[in-house]
Amino acid sequence: MDHDKFERADFETAIQHAGYGRYQARLLCVCGIIYATCAMSTTTLSFVLPSAECDFNLTSSDKGKLNATPLIGMVTGSYLWGSLADSRGRRAAILCALLLDAAAAIASSLATTFPIFLACRFFNGFGVIGATSLVFPYFGDFLSIKHRDVMLCRLEVFWTMGTILLPGLAWGVIPSPWWWFGKESAPVAPWRAFVGLCAAPPLLAAAALAFLPEAPRFLLTAGRKESALDVIKGMHTANKTHNTFMVTSLSRSNSEPGSPSVHLSTTGNDTVEINNDSSIVNKSTIISRLCLKLSSVVELSKTLFSPPYLKFIILTCFVDFGLMFSYYTLMMWFPDLFERFGHFSLMHPGKSAGVCEVTSIVTMEGENAVDKCNSPVNSEVFLHTLIVGVSCLPTSITVGLTINKLGKKFLLVFMLMTSGCAAVGLNWVHSSNQNLILSCIFEGIISCTEAVLFCVIVEIFPPHLGATAMSLTVTCGRIGAIVGNVIFGALIDMNCVIPIYTFGALLITSGLFCLALPKNERRRG
Repeated sequence: MDHDKFERADFETAIQHAGYGRYQARLLCVCGIIYATCAMSTTTLSFVLPSAECDFNLTSSDKGKLNATPLIGMVTGSYLWGSLADSRGRRAAILCALLLDAAAAIASSLATTFPIFLACRFFNGFGVIGATSLVFPYFGDFLSIKHRDVMLCRLEVFWTMGTILLPGLAWGVIPSPWWWFGKESAPVAPWRAFVGLCAAPPLLAAAALAFLPEAPRFLLTAGRKESALDVIKGMHTANKTHNTFMVTSLSRSNSEPGSPSVHLSTTGNDTVEINNDSSIVNKSTIISRLCLKLSSVVELSKTLFSPPYLKFIILTCFVDFGLMFSYYTLMMWFPDLFERFGHFSLMHPGKSAGVCEVTSIVTMEGENAVDKCNSPVNSEVFLHTLIVGVSCLPTSITVGLTINKLGKKFLLVFMLMTSGCAAVGLNWVHSSNQNLILSCIFEGIISCTEAVLFCVIVEIFPPHLGATAMSLTVTCGRIGAIVGNVIFGALIDMNCVIPIYTFGALLITSGLFCLALPKNERRRG
């Protein structure tokens, strides 16, 4: 390689020369902690529902609305977080999102009425979606193409760890007697203590992220070449690569789809260039800043909804809608379904019944047969949920090891269609153990599916569109989850066959849609 040419390298060349080792491992740990935190924050309500039901006099319809409220916050915040990250940086956006999530958890634990609790959970969703949707672009911007798929899929192991840790925490806190948390004159409900403790993980994750730099690929895209080079030099030093780092300047790769149409200077200069023309915007006024942000969002959106990216954003949005309509709804309702099976066993010892039959019987006669408000939550609820979480570990590990060999397209089609069949099978189980086994199969297969979809998004869309495309896709997924939870909450006591078959149909259809993905998803430099 020519020496002069090597001194001025594109991003991919520079990131490869920085080496692969300790720095990426440190990033994986921090981003993994963030993703595990997102898993815990996202599924907190699944354990609150059986416990808070009596405090707030919740019906099944109310539970569906409660599950949907954080999702509304996610939909509201997702695109805004993405636009903020694409214009101001991934790291800063993730930090703000984590801090908001922690504040919402503390406020939720203190809420005294159901409307206030709903409002707090709205802001919980608003915050957690920022970290969930941006951790993949942030981590991916440090990685070379060679290692990107494997490392991004390894994040899913941390999501699984979050889903395992949460029922363990809930099991240790929620069944505890009231007096353990406060004086007898002012006791604290265990479920409130549990929600309050859920503020600790996002605070720890934010503290860990504070020691990491902004993503170098974003810095290069934003025109901050020197800052990007400094980060890559730091990677080279941390990896203790034996070769000398010879890159002295960075250039955009010709194979990388273009410079962003909106170039935002965030280095402290007094000018910002838009569409590469000579117009100068004075950043000293609030109006100028608002106009700048609005212009950047409009320009990014125009590019995203134009060929060749239009067909891909439609596909990823539809797939995530169907995926989250089914996955998130059942994930949030599994503890409640396990609780219903427990009450059914008390009322009808030795009798077998399916999911829908159990929910109907418990609704018709179970409320009077068992005093749920004066009895602790059945420990099997936590045990079964813990087992479901553990069942995701083999898949999350296997996907990370096989994604390069099998390909993202194959994995998406296989996982969506298989989990769709498992969802339909929930109508045919006849006991609590059968329900647990099929729930493990469903959760184990589908838990990694969105991570694979995120890997596709990271590579289909260029850096200046990546976070916005990710956030828009996640927004559509959360809309699907909202619809799924509202429908399931409304129909579970009357005719739960309809939503369960809908889950299966949407997952299978989403799998068929993934056949339209190109065989080689890579479109980035």
